Amino acid sequence: MGMILLLVGLAGCHYYEEFRMMKGTADIRSETADLIRAYRECMERYEKDPVRSRDVCGSYAQTLREIKPMSVDTREMREKQ
Repeated sequence: MGMILLLVGLAGCHYYEEFRMMKGTADIRSETADLIRAYRECMERYEKDPVRSRDVCGSYAQTLREIKPMSVDTREMREKQ
């Protein structure tokens, strides 16, 4: 009886760990999407003033380079700067 409870408890831990990994991945993707959206909005806002856009929007580009999101083509970000 005790062995069955132990095995059931261990299986539950595995699913909780898997859930935490999936949740963490989803959170990171959501924050990355928010950063990309904010970067694009910033670039659009200052599209007529490239020097100002580099100053104001540069922190977004730097952060995105550091986290290297899988779904973003970084060449697009470099071309806009």
